[in-house]
Amino acid sequence: MICRVKDRDVGFTISLGLVSSLALTLNVWGVQQAFAQTKLPDVTVDAPKPKARQTVQRTQATSTRNAQRRVATRNLPPRAPVPYVTPSTGTIGAPPSPYAGGQVASGGGLGLLGNRGVMDTPFNQTSFTSQLIQNQQARTIRDVLINDPSVRTIQAAGGGADSLFIRGFYYDSGDYALNGLAGIAPYYSTGANFIERVELLKGPAALLNGMTVGGTGASSGGAVGGSVNLVTKHAPETDITQLTTTYASRTQFGEQVDVSRRYGEHKEWGVRLNSKYSNGNTPWDRQTDEFGNAHLAVDYHGENVRIDADIGYQADKLNPPLRFFSVGATTTSIAAPPSSGTNFQMPWAYYAPTDFFSTIKGEVDLNEHITAYAGFGYHDSNINYRYTSPILGNNGSLTGTPLTGSETYKTYAGEAGLRLTADTGPVNHAINVGYSVTDRTYTQRVVTGTLSASTPWNLYRDPSNIALPGFSSTLAANQIVGANLWSVGVSDTMSILDKRIQLTVGARRQTAGTEITNYFAPASSRPFADTSVWTPAYALVIKPVQQVSLYANYIEGLQTPAVVTGNFSNVGTVFPPGQTKQVEAGIKVDFGRITTTLSAFDISRPSIISVSTAGVALPTQVLNGLQRNTGAEFNVFGEVTPTLRLLGGVAYTHGVQEKTQGGTTDGKRAIGVPELTANIGAEWDTPFVRDLTLTGRFVYTGAQYVNASNTLSLPDWTRVDLGARYTFTSPWNGKPIVVRASVENVFNKAYWASAYSGVITLGAPRTYLVSTTFNF
Repeated sequence: MICRVKDRDVGFTISLGLVSSLALTLNVWGVQQAFAQTKLPDVTVDAPKPKARQTVQRTQATSTRNAQRRVATRNLPPRAPVPYVTPSTGTIGAPPSPYAGGQVASGGGLGLLGNRGVMDTPFNQTSFTSQLIQNQQARTIRDVLINDPSVRTIQAAGGGADSLFIRGFYYDSGDYALNGLAGIAPYYSTGANFIERVELLKGPAALLNGMTVGGTGASSGGAVGGSVNLVTKHAPETDITQLTTTYASRTQFGEQVDVSRRYGEHKEWGVRLNSKYSNGNTPWDRQTDEFGNAHLAVDYHGENVRIDADIGYQADKLNPPLRFFSVGATTTSIAAPPSSGTNFQMPWAYYAPTDFFSTIKGEVDLNEHITAYAGFGYHDSNINYRYTSPILGNNGSLTGTPLTGSETYKTYAGEAGLRLTADTGPVNHAINVGYSVTDRTYTQRVVTGTLSASTPWNLYRDPSNIALPGFSSTLAANQIVGANLWSVGVSDTMSILDKRIQLTVGARRQTAGTEITNYFAPASSRPFADTSVWTPAYALVIKPVQQVSLYANYIEGLQTPAVVTGNFSNVGTVFPPGQTKQVEAGIKVDFGRITTTLSAFDISRPSIISVSTAGVALPTQVLNGLQRNTGAEFNVFGEVTPTLRLLGGVAYTHGVQEKTQGGTTDGKRAIGVPELTANIGAEWDTPFVRDLTLTGRFVYTGAQYVNASNTLSLPDWTRVDLGARYTFTSPWNGKPIVVRASVENVFNKAYWASAYSGVITLGAPRTYLVSTTFNF
């Protein structure tokens, strides 16, 4: 069906979204300003007229019969556009459909392997939908991933960054993939309003996606515990003209705009605009946040060619930002957290990142069995900041050095390959050959200041009286880091008995190189050096019955190759990328409207340690340290009944240090890895009020160790979220209006949320969220 749209309605809506999102004036004490137009011209969108198909004669006919056929054709009602169908070897324009309940998709993207359904995926993957994002009023991607028990955020709430722990291993905020291209999503945090799917893959994935570039590029966690791909919104078959007004405590008001249209006889052309703007006081004392973005998606989905193009801009100004706490070397106990919402940061601190990002992906069906694909992405991230990262001592005392500076990240990513299917007797082959490349340049410049020694600073005391210090002209950091990753991968999924048995084998040849030019400490500079490694993977799916999948996999993850520097006997040695290895097995059961997954995993990640050798004056660095995380997960999603939906699970993870420096902490628990985490969320459509839905979520995180010797720890914590939404018909246009309200951390619990590599972070205070969605 083709919908006609009034010019002024679409023009007004598009203008409203662009003005509100792009007209951000981020004035940070003269350090940074972003200006945009305050009035944009109206945009006119006219729906095309339906084209009449020509009648094709199959046999020779008389002129009389032709005339009768033309008359009959004129009397037929106009045909609705019929979209072209994406083949099984393609991915663009064919995302897996939502599963029952709409919160999770029935499948997701697996990089080199293309799109796979849940029951055909030999890994543990969850794809959260835009319906869940909207109904849970998610502000950034961290609000979406809190629904999974194997994921915990490790950056401070109110800090403007979304780094994670996945299965107990670090995942850097700079590693998020956008439309399958690693490192292209906004660097620190991504607004959730323009995201269609959040695809969470648990476990390493070097074969599927290649190696991730990591934060600065010089040292990468390698996404060894899991990875996240963000799929942007593109125009669906039905038109969208939507305005959502938002409120978050304490006085954070905002709006979101979503406009979408498809055109053409087969709806080949699509355009979608998403924008967001919010500003005001946050739940934290003395903190304001101004946030905005705009994202435009244009696509062409033809009979044999499909192209998706995206371009976006995002800006944030956080004043002052909440930072993590470093734990002092002399700290003997972790102080109790301050009352919920306490802001320990200086009043003159700020944090102002901006991101420009774009992707373009294309597919060409060479024939019904072969599809060629290619993609390219570019990301330019800049941040200006001024803050103090506090060091926590005994009894809540704080010390720290004020920093001011700027950082930039320029990232390019590309991919190209072939997907094809073929039969050899009873065996069906799904073969994938792909090339990928990622290049990142990181630039850092930092200047330090000095706090007055006479000014006390404490975790429990408002530091508003601490004056802005003077900043010296001496640089504390000044460097440029380059990282270049490229790889070639190949895989073959062999299946028999109508895909009841599927065996996937594959390997990737990964080359990774880094270079550092350090102007502050020239001795730390090093020229470009690269090294290569093979990483294989094997995976098996067996379906004894159609509703049950047994799966197992062996797969590896890769960390940035390190170069030995300093006083070591093997200085200058370039280690190959560290190979993290995972073995996993599990069972998935689809009951029709609800699916459960039970899996067990063993992940071993190497690290660099120093060893002494008799007769050698200097110690030697070797890639022989080890952290081993073993565990089990249970996940559930879908509908228990047509009015009751569940989403969540339980994860047990036992992280242990092995082969540590001198063996001093062998057998000790790994830092920041709680043994037990649990999430359970529910939605209930009430029988007593039509179109009223009540929601709730329970989040539990077990105790965590803060240091390698296990002498400092954080207690376990529990968070409860409650909410409701109500849908009613608009009195002026007959379309639905949805009102949503929720409270996160209902009991306003103050707690230490996470620990990572010698730092700890606070959990967020009670937060009220309200939104209203209008459809036009």
